[in-house]
Amino acid sequence: MKNKSFITNLLFIGALIFISFAYNYQEILFYRPYSNHTWRQADCLSITMNYYKENLNFFTPEVHWTGDRENGKTISEFPIIYYTVAQLWKIFGQQEFIYRLINILIVFSGLFSLFKLSERILKDTFWSFFVPLIVFTSPLLIFYTNNFLSNAPAFGLALTGTYFFYRYDEKHKKKWLILSMAFFTLSGLLKITSLIIFMAILGTIVLDGIIKVSNKKQTIKSTLLKIVPFLCVLAVIAIWYLYARYYNAQNHRNLFLQDIFPIWELPADKRSEIANSLYWNLLPSYFNKEALLGIVLLFLLVIVFRRKVTKKYLSVLVISFIGIILYSLLWFKAFDVHDYYLTNLLIFIPLTLIVFFDFIKNNSRRLYKSIFLKVGLLLVLLFLISQGALKTRLKYDSKKYIKYDNIFIQEDERNYWEYIHWDYGNNFKAFETITPYLRSLGIKRTDKVICMSDASINISLYFMDQKGLTKYGYAVFSDKERVEFAIKQGCKYLIVNDRDLENSSSFLPYLSMQIGKYENINIYKL
Repeated sequence: MKNKSFITNLLFIGALIFISFAYNYQEILFYRPYSNHTWRQADCLSITMNYYKENLNFFTPEVHWTGDRENGKTISEFPIIYYTVAQLWKIFGQQEFIYRLINILIVFSGLFSLFKLSERILKDTFWSFFVPLIVFTSPLLIFYTNNFLSNAPAFGLALTGTYFFYRYDEKHKKKWLILSMAFFTLSGLLKITSLIIFMAILGTIVLDGIIKVSNKKQTIKSTLLKIVPFLCVLAVIAIWYLYARYYNAQNHRNLFLQDIFPIWELPADKRSEIANSLYWNLLPSYFNKEALLGIVLLFLLVIVFRRKVTKKYLSVLVISFIGIILYSLLWFKAFDVHDYYLTNLLIFIPLTLIVFFDFIKNNSRRLYKSIFLKVGLLLVLLFLISQGALKTRLKYDSKKYIKYDNIFIQEDERNYWEYIHWDYGNNFKAFETITPYLRSLGIKRTDKVICMSDASINISLYFMDQKGLTKYGYAVFSDKERVEFAIKQGCKYLIVNDRDLENSSSFLPYLSMQIGKYENINIYKL
């Protein structure tokens, strides 16, 4: 039995690695921050680089963008990954692939945990493989697993926490409970929105306790004792967020969202606009629409036949679904372009599949063991892997891989990414390699600059490894006012590309002392 388990474990890990090659992970692993939401990728790397270069205390992170302060002190999520990568950079050198690799390992650990959870519940090798692998066909999970954002790792940690809690629920061994709560704590510290499954488990325990107490099968004290570990997790997370709010209030308070974006704060026309963007742009990144419709139908079947469904699994699924609805309402404004906000909503897919397969296992063994059903769903899985592979490759290179029409990739999607790649190549690409040139001009990393060819917080500043300002923030300022403001904040150099130089006469008073030019980037002393 142990040999069989070892072999299936190896096969699953092998399947993940094989699929990763289909997704071109072996090349993407060594890419600079690029493609979808480079803005947020650069923010994560900026925090990491400042930990690395300045030996900052764990609790005092900062970015390159300094705004109207002397430094860029600010907090996003709990910086455990940023800090860990920075320490590894001190050993192995600044290698961005280390960051990507850590995120991959965390997510893969989560998918492996989901595989083991499915194996224990479903007791069928095929279905145990199918559940986590179909989750790994989500285009956004594929993209953000091999990336720098914290959403995918938070999701992976939540999956691992769920598996360990299931182990605890089986035998009530404290080690599993401790491991579960530890992983849920890390998950919630990275992204509090990853705790949908955590709250569903807690809700199920509370509901079960209320029923048993009312039937005099359990005391109130024993019920409360069961939820104490969950309250400890929430307390730790609450303490962290209170500190983060305090830290940002003392420094840069508005760089990163630490609040809700509720639907009721939006006017009707804006709600409609975001709803359209969510359906047409973000939902295909979340999951294949037709496959998602199939999973929703399975969810409805589970609800219809709820009397024949394992009660605690049904409870976790339904509460998670309610959590997903609440999450969507509370962060609705973020669904305009921020697809990574959907990452933790992926929990709906494996939960629905596990509960449904458990239902047919208990009520229709013939269907459960059907070769025709398994072959059919295997073909679906292969199709989704192929589509995910092409969508991911498209985000990095629209010409090298995409030679197919409308089967996997729509023409408008391909055209969109062709423009994105063209725009980046013409406006940002040179920043990736400019740092040695800047140092040759005598510009130190602590010499503040203002980059007037970047509307993000940290993309150009991170690539250059320069403190200073960009066009981000201070929306009421004209270009001239921005440069004047930058001079008052101690900026010594103006950096602007050819395109922006040609399109604005506001820079003319500041162009008398050009000290360098690197490809399409011009450098002036202020």
